[in-house]
Amino acid sequence: MHSDHMPPPTPQELVSQLQDKYRNFLSVCQELTQQQALKAGICGEWSAKAVVDHLTGWQIESLSILQRLLESDNPDLDFDIDAFNRTSVKDRKDLTWEESLLAFRLSFESYGKAMDEISVSHYRTNEAFKSWVKAMIREYEFHLPHIKLAKTA
Repeated sequence: MHSDHMPPPTPQELVSQLQDKYRNFLSVCQELTQQQALKAGICGEWSAKAVVDHLTGWQIESLSILQRLLESDNPDLDFDIDAFNRTSVKDRKDLTWEESLLAFRLSFESYGKAMDEISVSHYRTNEAFKSWVKAMIREYEFHLPHIKLAKTA
């Protein structure tokens, strides 16, 4: 069936996609050496490490975002995304590559646990929640080629 005609994913499928995209992203990251991870210019001026640090920031922030999404049908999620991204990377700039990977893994574990505690009814009825999960899936997909590029740099 053509993707334009596919039914929307179920909440369980969305969470499964999120976990799969995260695991694939992490697996490629773990193949990088420290030197490859620190090479600037992989995603704009960012290194692969900066990309991971950026995603770690969003995974951590997602915990409070999920809470707001579940408490309201119309939550106020007004972000200065560029400023958040800069701060997220800057806050982790002194971490080694291994420390960044550890922070990335631990933040996803916390994010995953929070999602496990959400009732299926919230998954089904809260469109903002589903949109957020889809946005995180897209982040892993968008940045995977950057990490792969770092392997060849």
